[in-house]
Parts: sequence; structure tokens; C-alpha cells
Amino acid sequence: MRKTVKRRSRADDIYDQLRAMIVTLELRPGMVLIEKELCARFSVSRTPVREAVLRLAEHGLVEIAPQHATYVSGIDVKAVRQAHFLRSNLEIPVLRRLCENADVDLAPARAVVMQQQLMMNMADYATFMPFDDQFHHALFTQAGMGELWWVIHAKKAHLDRIRFLQSPDAGRIPRLVKEHQFILDAIEAGSFEAAEKALRSHIAGSVLYLEELVLLESELLFPSSKEAASRE
Repeated sequence: MRKTVKRRSRADDIYDQLRAMIVTLELRPGMVLIEKELCARFSVSRTPVREAVLRLAEHGLVEIAPQHATYVSGIDVKAVRQAHFLRSNLEIPVLRRLCENADVDLAPARAVVMQQQLMMNMADYATFMPFDDQFHHALFTQAGMGELWWVIHAKKAHLDRIRFLQSPDAGRIPRLVKEHQFILDAIEAGSFEAAEKALRSHIAGSVLYLEELVLLESELLFPSSKEAASRE
């Protein structure tokens, strides 16, 4: 039986673009989203814009204040920690499955790493982020769990905002690429313990950085709609 592939809608595209703008702080916490301006920006009617904004609200990226306006939400500390917990509890079993499969095909993941190597001298982490996600999606796919990666992706937008805030860290991209290579080498060697240790270290950085962010840039974490309205 042929698997039916869901056709992407205009609302899907708008959601993806707005999500990326929020994650990369092009749309910062507290900023107002004006429906008319979004319709003009994407050259669409109100319906797909409203669908996209409702999805953003479901994922905690915007706050809809009835009869007032829609605001970009602050970074949700609880959501960051939950996304990290979700990744740990889904991705580590994926590594175990891959390590136990002597015939696992790591070529797709290694192809992504090769693309990442070409980007190592870039300072633009926003461009690198999708390739980082592609690497982990490739691991889930090879383990026969590709759809689970999209469960994580839907829940990790606030975590992605923390990842982006870490981007000025010198040497971050080369370090991530090296960690990806180490994870693949550990899988190829069938060493689950080494792969697990490398992954835990790989995904822990954002949660550790969160504690620093609470002290240094708390305005990104907790702006409310009332605070945003007071700045209008």
C-alpha cells in the first residue's frame, strides 16, 4: 500500500517562516504581530495567517490577547527543560537501536555532516541550525522512527531559541560538527555507551546556558502582554 503524503498548505509555510523568525529573534519577545501586515508580507488572505498564528499559540510562541493583539511570547523556561527531557528520552533509545544494528546505513547522516563541514567557517548559526536538525532526523529515520523526530521538533521551539542565543560562542559550529562525527563513529563501532555519553553532552549545552540567560537576559524570558502593551 502506498503511503499518502500530506500536501503542505500555505499555512504550513507561513508557520515555518514565522517560527524561524521567532527562534532567531528577528521577532523578539513582546513584539506585536499585526494580521494585516502578515497578510501583506506573505501575499495571502487572513485564513492561512490565522491558522499559522493559532499553531504558534499552541506551541507557546505567541500569546493571543482577545480584543487586543497578538504578541511574541517570552522564552518559556519550563518548555525548554521539557524539550530537553523529551530529546533525552527519545533520542537515546534511538542510538541504542542503531548501535545494535550491525547493518545500519549511516550514509545519510554522514552526508549531512559533510554539508556541515562546508559551513564550519560560517558565523551564521541561523543557517546552520536546519542542518543540525537534519542530522538528528537522519538518525531517527535510520532507526525507523523518523516521525518521532517531528514530535520533538513541534515541542522544541523554545529550546531552539536558546540554541540560537548561544550562536555567538566562538567555535560552536566546529564543535557541533565534531560531536556529530563522534556520535556516528560510536554507532558504527557498536558502542552504545560512547554514543550515549556523546549525545548527552551534545544536547546539554542549551539547558546549561539557560541558567546563565536567566541571570543575564531575563527580559527575553518573562515579558508579558501587559509589559508589551506598556511599550506601545
